[in-house]
Amino acid sequence: MVPTRRTTPLSGPTDPGRRIAFVALTCATAVWGWSYLATVWLLPEMGTASLVAVRFLLAGLIMVAVRPRAIAALGRRHTLAGLGLACFLGSGTLLQVQGQHYIPASQSGFLTSLFVILTPLVARILFKTKVTRGVWAGAIAAMAGLGVIAFNGVSFSFGTWLTLAAALAYAVQMAFLSAYSSAEKVYGLATLQILGTGVIASFWAVPNGIDLPDTPAGWGWLAYSTLLATLGMYVVQTWAQSRLTAASAAVVMACEPLFVALFSLLVGASLSNRTIVGGLLILLAMYLVITADRSVAPPLADPLAVPGPEARGQTPEARGPEGPRASGASARGE
Repeated sequence: MVPTRRTTPLSGPTDPGRRIAFVALTCATAVWGWSYLATVWLLPEMGTASLVAVRFLLAGLIMVAVRPRAIAALGRRHTLAGLGLACFLGSGTLLQVQGQHYIPASQSGFLTSLFVILTPLVARILFKTKVTRGVWAGAIAAMAGLGVIAFNGVSFSFGTWLTLAAALAYAVQMAFLSAYSSAEKVYGLATLQILGTGVIASFWAVPNGIDLPDTPAGWGWLAYSTLLATLGMYVVQTWAQSRLTAASAAVVMACEPLFVALFSLLVGASLSNRTIVGGLLILLAMYLVITADRSVAPPLADPLAVPGPEARGQTPEARGPEGPRASGASARGE
């Protein structure tokens, strides 16, 4: 395995593509915030396992039907990365849901949100990604905001450890996505990630039978969850993280509880003082990340790399592109 260095930044603070990526990922987080309410409305008609399996499998199969050769065009390294993304996203989802059987929803939400702090640590360990002070400050502010919103004390139990494992799985998934996503690989990576997650969830759901909606409204919310919240927004996330560091993306995605709270106003809920204070801290975190994040060029340790030509005695001039991206390696890349 040969560490490589990215020779040019993928995007800088003034790059319009990077700013568009921030906006796009924020919009995706808003869609996922609304899909939380859709999930609440669907659960009486579909079990959790059935909902996860059906929405991801349907979305993945539709994507394969639209572009049948997208996965085959990924190549060996990106195919392995896509399978890894599916494993971590799928296992994270199942661990989180299983943990909710043992701990309260508020505790589950807080523990899951620890992925905001774990993501830059995982990216540093796996890919040697450097994180600026501004991004660290943003991650801490986001974590504080999530804590204000959701923290009601933690009692350690089996469910606690399951949920912490889920947060770690989400962090690894985000670090891998930022490292391996690139503009030409977005659709294939998203397809493999979504389809693989559906397959993993199916092993959990099939033994107890697959439930489907009983009402037209239920089918409508399932269509929303499948087409927009899963198919559409995971493609958006995959593209956005080809422009953003994993740490920056994690801070943006910390906005999801804030969007859930805002959308809940439409169904008669009210905003508590804790939600308002926590939301302001999350907005501060986003400001810090947007203004302080920088693309850096640290050495990359690619966990999916094969021994390079130098390891076989070839000269650097004879070597082709290395690393997760063909255009010089990405420290993160997402």
